[in-house]
Amino acid sequence: MGMVVGMAEFLEKVSKLKKKEEKIEALRHNDSVVLRSVLQGAYDPNIKWLLPEGNPPYKPNDLQDQESVFIREVRKLVYFIDGPYPGLKQVKREQMFIEMLENVTPADAVMMCAMKEKKLPWKGINEDLVREAFPNLLPAKEAK
Repeated sequence: MGMVVGMAEFLEKVSKLKKKEEKIEALRHNDSVVLRSVLQGAYDPNIKWLLPEGNPPYKPNDLQDQESVFIREVRKLVYFIDGPYPGLKQVKREQMFIEMLENVTPADAVMMCAMKEKKLPWKGINEDLVREAFPNLLPAKEAK
């Protein structure tokens, strides 16, 4: 069984590719529900995070080989956005987010904190790139 590449690790590698075409190719080549969830979480204006701004108080874990945790737990992101679980108490929601941050790799945790601020922490991976790589992933831009 090969080493699982974590989502943050993968996106960091993509961000270091020199040409935009290479970045788009890499994203398309690694298309997955997990990747799409991250990109939508960061750049879909219809996804509203029900979490306070800024980084919550969490302790990054120092365990090895946690790269698969975010991939396995990505479906939990629905608890942190507006819509699916309106009855969830805010305290519980924030606690669950912190638990998830403490279970994933430190890099994935940084990525999750950035997502809820509607951005990603890597240069060169932005909304325009995502729109080019996956034309139907995000809603059409409002005409200004």
